[in-house]
Amino acid sequence: MEEFEAVNNPEDPAVGTRKVPFPGWLYIEQEDFREEPPPKYFRLAPGREIRLRYAYLITCTGVNKDPKTGEVNEVHCTYDPATRAVMPRTAAKVKSTIHWVSAAHALEAEVRLYETCSQKKTPTR
Repeated sequence: MEEFEAVNNPEDPAVGTRKVPFPGWLYIEQEDFREEPPPKYFRLAPGREIRLRYAYLITCTGVNKDPKTGEVNEVHCTYDPATRAVMPRTAAKVKSTIHWVSAAHALEAEVRLYETCSQKKTPTR
């Protein structure tokens, strides 16, 4: 297992860095992958190369789907060791960087998403 150095707050370098484990099994946000990407979608898709923040460039090589629902439940990727984030810049140019967490080190959490409602004002005469 490797570790990467990640900044705690990019806007304030004074708060330091942390070690991020990279074991091989990762979680990414569901919105960061599309099996059939729409135009101008620059995140992960089959055959597409993107950067994992503070880590490597990865390329999606395939997916596993739930046999009942057909939903993607695993994304398989390869990574290029020559593109480690701490190495000098490589010639590879990518259009997207996504966040990730180690599956082995992830903690269970409850997240509540709230949407703000904008009230439409009707003009009065």
